[in-house]
Amino acid sequence: MGRSSLLKVLLSSSGAVRVEGYTYFMRGGKLVVMKSKRDKKGLRTELQEASSARFTEARKMWKVYRLATAELPIWSVMARETGAVKSDALFHRVNGACFRPGEGVWTFPTFQFSTGTLEPPVVTAVRRDGWSVELEWAVEEEIAPSRAKDRVYVGYFFETLPRSPLLVEAAGTRRVDGRAVVEIPPVGQPEGTPLHLYLFFGSTANDRFSPSAYACV
Repeated sequence: MGRSSLLKVLLSSSGAVRVEGYTYFMRGGKLVVMKSKRDKKGLRTELQEASSARFTEARKMWKVYRLATAELPIWSVMARETGAVKSDALFHRVNGACFRPGEGVWTFPTFQFSTGTLEPPVVTAVRRDGWSVELEWAVEEEIAPSRAKDRVYVGYFFETLPRSPLLVEAAGTRRVDGRAVVEIPPVGQPEGTPLHLYLFFGSTANDRFSPSAYACV
C-alpha cells in the first residue's frame, strides 16, 4: 500500500491500520509508524499447551474409569467428604500427573485407583498363576466389626493397555479374611502380560472407601 493511499485510509478512519507487521496511525496531523505488538492473549505457551493436553487425557481417562467401576461412587464420596467441587475434578487433581497425552497412565505405582477415609490395605504378599491372582494383606488383631465386613476390590491395568482401567470385586471376601483370589479376564492379552494391581476396600453399603494399595505381578 502506497503512502498516499495509506494516508487516505487513515484520514477516513478513526483508528489505526496494521499492514505487514506495522501499525500506522495519525497523531497531530502526522503519520506515525510503529511495529505491531502481537496479541499476547492469543498466544499459548508450551506449558499451557502441555497442561491442556494433559487435562484432555484426564477427561478421557475419567470417562473410561467410570465405565470400568460401574459408577462405584468412590470419588464422589471423597469429593463430598473433602469439600471438593466435583468428583472428576478431584480425580484429575490426584491423578493428573500420572497421565501422558495419548498414552494414558505412565507411572502406575503413583496412580490412585481409589481414595477415601477407610483404613487402607497393607499388602503383604502377591502371587500369580496365569490369570489367577492371589493377594494377602495385614489384618488388625482387634478389627472393628463394622470394618471386618468391608468389601474387597481389585482395580487393575494390563501393562499393554495403560488407558484401560478395569475392576473386579473379590465376591464373598471381606477385609477380615486377609486374603483374596481373583480371576482376571485375559481379553486377548498375551500370557504373562504384567498386571498393575490396586487393592482397596469399600463399606458394605459402598458409601465409604479406602485408598488403594499398589502391587505388580
